[in-house]
Amino acid sequence: MAAHVQQAALHRRIGGAIAKRLGRGAILLLPLLVTYWLLKFAFDNMDGLLQPAISAVFGREMPGLSFAIVVVALLAVGAFGSTAVFAWMGRMIERGITSTPGIGAIYKTTKKLIPGSEQGGAAMGFDRVVRIEYPRRGAWSVGFLMGIIDDGQGVQYGVVYMPSTPMPQSGWLVQVPLSEIQAVDWPSGSAMQYIVSAGVTCPSTMRLSPMEVPS
Repeated sequence: MAAHVQQAALHRRIGGAIAKRLGRGAILLLPLLVTYWLLKFAFDNMDGLLQPAISAVFGREMPGLSFAIVVVALLAVGAFGSTAVFAWMGRMIERGITSTPGIGAIYKTTKKLIPGSEQGGAAMGFDRVVRIEYPRRGAWSVGFLMGIIDDGQGVQYGVVYMPSTPMPQSGWLVQVPLSEIQAVDWPSGSAMQYIVSAGVTCPSTMRLSPMEVPS
């Protein structure tokens, strides 16, 4: 009987040690797996963008070529984007896109999600880092102010997107009274790193201010 008890205790110790090491390995590898998944997702999408045209020209797909062309195109646009001629051409092209029914609405909505965009002179979207008291009183979550809604009765609500950790592309949208939202002085990049890293990459300071009600 004693031998059986000792054997069961030994099995529990071995099982506990294995589970502990598996958990530690998963924690250590998680950042690498997330980085690999994001890079693979970006590569697959960029590499598949021009593959139909490449297949039509060369008669077969050429993995990696579409990705290289897109990267070179992005570098060229970034290099010439600050020139006056390129800026003028960009405004003309943008004006044509925004005036196209259907496509224009999609383009405007997408542009608002890009850091650096403005809505009515006030930074919103992924430029405006805020925090709300969630999931309970005294606990706070960081998100992004995507817009402001007036309920027609004098109360304004902030539309806050709360990204999930560690996959920020999933999350939830919540309407919170503007008076219950606090503005955070973090740059959007620092806030996103904080969310993706589950708080491991966290700014050392945080200045808070009440949300200003737009006039």
